[in-house]
Amino acid sequence: MNFNVLFSQENSDFSTLINQAQNPSIQHYTQQDFDADAQFWSVTEDERGVMYFGNNDGILIYDGSTWKKIKLPNSSSVRSLAKDQEGTIYAGGYNDLGKIIRDDFGNYQFKSLKDTLQLANVSFENIWQINVLDDNVIFRSFKKLFLLKNGNITQIPSRNSFIESFIVNGRYFVQDANEGIYEVNLKTSQIKKFIDASAFNNESVIYISYDFEFFTNTGKIFRKKGNGSIVTQSLFSNSNDQIISALKYRDQILLGTLSQGLIILSKKNNQFRINAIDNLKGQTVLNLFQTQKDNVWALLDNGLEFLNYNSPRITLFNLASVYDAQVSNQNFLIATNKGVYYSSLANNTINSKNFDKLNSIQGQAWSFSVLNKDLFVNHDKGLYKINKDLAVTRIGNIDGIWKTIPLKEKENTYLICTYSGIYTLEQQNKDWKIINKIEGFDESSRDILPSNEAYTYWVCHGYKGVYKITFSEDLDRTIAIDHYTDKNGLPSPFNINVFKWKNEIVFSTNKGAYIFNDETKKFEPFNKLNNIIDTERNPRKILQKGDKTWIVQDDELGYFETNSKNPLIEKDIFLQTKGTFNRGMESIIPISNNNVLVGTHTGLYLYNLQKQKELVDISTDITGISYSHQNETYLLPISSDSIVELPNNFNSIKFSFAAPNMPNNLNNTFSYQLEGIDNSWSNWQKLSFKEYSLLKPGSYTFKVRSKNVLGNQSKPAEFNFYVQPKWYETNSAMVIYVILFIGLFILSWHLVKRKITREKEKSILKEQRTNKLLQLEIDQLKLQKDKEKIEKDKEHLEQDILLKSKELANYTMLLVNKKNFFSTLQEDLKELKNIVKSKQSNQKILEIFKKMHQNKIDEEYLAVFDSNFENVHQDFFRNLKNVVPNLTKKELRLSAFIKMGLSNKDIAPLLGISVRGVETARYRFRKKLNLDHDDKLVEFFESLSN
Repeated sequence: MNFNVLFSQENSDFSTLINQAQNPSIQHYTQQDFDADAQFWSVTEDERGVMYFGNNDGILIYDGSTWKKIKLPNSSSVRSLAKDQEGTIYAGGYNDLGKIIRDDFGNYQFKSLKDTLQLANVSFENIWQINVLDDNVIFRSFKKLFLLKNGNITQIPSRNSFIESFIVNGRYFVQDANEGIYEVNLKTSQIKKFIDASAFNNESVIYISYDFEFFTNTGKIFRKKGNGSIVTQSLFSNSNDQIISALKYRDQILLGTLSQGLIILSKKNNQFRINAIDNLKGQTVLNLFQTQKDNVWALLDNGLEFLNYNSPRITLFNLASVYDAQVSNQNFLIATNKGVYYSSLANNTINSKNFDKLNSIQGQAWSFSVLNKDLFVNHDKGLYKINKDLAVTRIGNIDGIWKTIPLKEKENTYLICTYSGIYTLEQQNKDWKIINKIEGFDESSRDILPSNEAYTYWVCHGYKGVYKITFSEDLDRTIAIDHYTDKNGLPSPFNINVFKWKNEIVFSTNKGAYIFNDETKKFEPFNKLNNIIDTERNPRKILQKGDKTWIVQDDELGYFETNSKNPLIEKDIFLQTKGTFNRGMESIIPISNNNVLVGTHTGLYLYNLQKQKELVDISTDITGISYSHQNETYLLPISSDSIVELPNNFNSIKFSFAAPNMPNNLNNTFSYQLEGIDNSWSNWQKLSFKEYSLLKPGSYTFKVRSKNVLGNQSKPAEFNFYVQPKWYETNSAMVIYVILFIGLFILSWHLVKRKITREKEKSILKEQRTNKLLQLEIDQLKLQKDKEKIEKDKEHLEQDILLKSKELANYTMLLVNKKNFFSTLQEDLKELKNIVKSKQSNQKILEIFKKMHQNKIDEEYLAVFDSNFENVHQDFFRNLKNVVPNLTKKELRLSAFIKMGLSNKDIAPLLGISVRGVETARYRFRKKLNLDHDDKLVEFFESLSN
């Protein structure tokens, strides 16, 4: 609740409002709900709280969760219903009457009594009314009365037409058209005129009160006087409406009309005061019925209305979105998005039809403020003062005012909190004046609270965080502004509000409640409150009033006892308001210890906290059980002394349930558990059925319980059943399994014994084989060692060959180099001989030539080369000769040089021929080998080595 509202409520008296707010909570049912014709004629209730309605399509049965429909054999409309002392439900239609029976499976059937009562050949047309008095059941048609008692039927014919019947003070009366009202002695079955039709102008009487006041269809009320009567009041003096139905309810009379819906008569000084019931959608009320829990069903020409007088919530106003409410000068005023509405408390009741609008204040009204006993409206268009005569005066010319609060430091001085800053307001000689704007602070000040310091206030902005502002003592300017955001300990700068709780200044955030630490200048979580509330939801409104703390967490209202040692938030009673609050402007107005006004965008509601959990014996009914098997659906008895067995191959089982005797059962929720499958109870949900599929064989217990919006919880209903096992899981199968097991055991014993014998034989053979294998392994090891030795010798040979190859290559290159050296030196000496002319010099040169010839490369060196080449490249020459016989020694050496990769230039001196000669020799060699390219000659020699 806004601070100004809390302040103003201290001097407000809402007791009159509480006494006048008697409107029931109304639930409307349409064809979409009950799936039948929209016109209803009659209604009754059984001992379990299940409702039965007479409809043009038959009988509709409602258990608070589901609707069922049964038809009469001739498919006629059902005009009448009643329950006798034993709980039997009787129904009357066209030329038929009977009773409704519920079988073991929870199905309802109509059983006609025409044959039993020997009425098969009697034409009585419609049974319009059934009355029960003691052990008598009286069926009324236009032509006759049928008195049923102890299985016997008595018929009483009418003179003209029996148009209405009544039970008054334990006596039975019936009206015969144009004749009068007769009393029937049910013991003797005698009928006697009670009052002549002329006493009430031959009008149809709809209702007779306990003191014999006659209410006619035209709205006239006659009081019996002697043998006649007098008119005491006319209800429809200004209209042509008609009364169709009536019901005595507590100290009032409810009248169902043709065109005004439902009206209430309350008697005072022998005169009836008329009030209408608000929110009733139907205008034509054909019948009325009071339930066992003192609620009322109104049967309409187009649907049904359920009037819940036990609801903790009463709708006071539903014409606009509500932001605040106030009682002033015997007027109840409401601030809405459309302006200010008011209703005089002098009216007998408070409902939307009794509210008028202050036309001088149009548009968004935010809140009320009571300042020095004067009432103000804080409005989008400015500040308005509402006088005692409801005349309106505008104060100043500023717009956009959230609220007006008192300044605690100065008497008769107030702060006007606007969309963009704060102004001062003073009362001077009973006149109100806006003095000035307090400069230096231009933010929205909707959420403002005085701090513990003088002239200092906390202001919360929805998007910018928290401001702490200090005014100068002359209220001329703002002398200090401290701005706090998430950098100062707040979880976020968004959605912060400020309240006072237990003398602590508390800030609500998206992560719970916080307080400000003056020493650290930081915000810290407020654990005293956070231990009670849900810190994952924003407590947008926190209001301590009396011994209760009210809180709105996100969009859910609740309260807890402030000083309780173990405070718990009670919120079930307010579930209907969830999601309907004006965010940031939630209107919560406690008006007594057990009553609170709640403003939402759907209207204003009065909650009575005393109508919460009731210590009553409540049961949940299992209304139907079915299972499917091979594309067929089968029903099960809903109550059974023995455990019901189901076939093992059924597909699914479905349970339907209801709680018809639950107080305030319009929003029942259910929780269930299948022992053997579910480890715990399910969450509460509105679905009134549960289906299980593919259950394994075994024993199961299905349990279901119910709960209403007040938190009343029923005892669980139970159903035990057993799913049969597969044929191979039965006891007989188990016996067969045991016999087979014993037989298999004996057979296995013999087989094992035989196998042991065979195994012994096999072990002997295996041992022999093992010895042979061991010997083979030893031989294999020897061979392996020999192989390893051969491999090592081979490796040594390969290394030796490699070494010899290197030596051969070095030797060959040495021969080449030596041959080249001698050739070069010989050429040089020849040139020197030609140059030198002296004989002595020529002689010396000849000596040198001799020495060179003595050391030239001759056949001896080449023989050494041949030997080394053969050692390295074993079988090369032999393989070559096998391919090409008759090779000369020179050709063999040429092939060796080519094999070693020597060039023509290197080969020439070794063979003592020119390079051209080497090429010619290679060419001839290829011809012998039929090779067309020199590269293929090299490949050929490589293949010989391999």
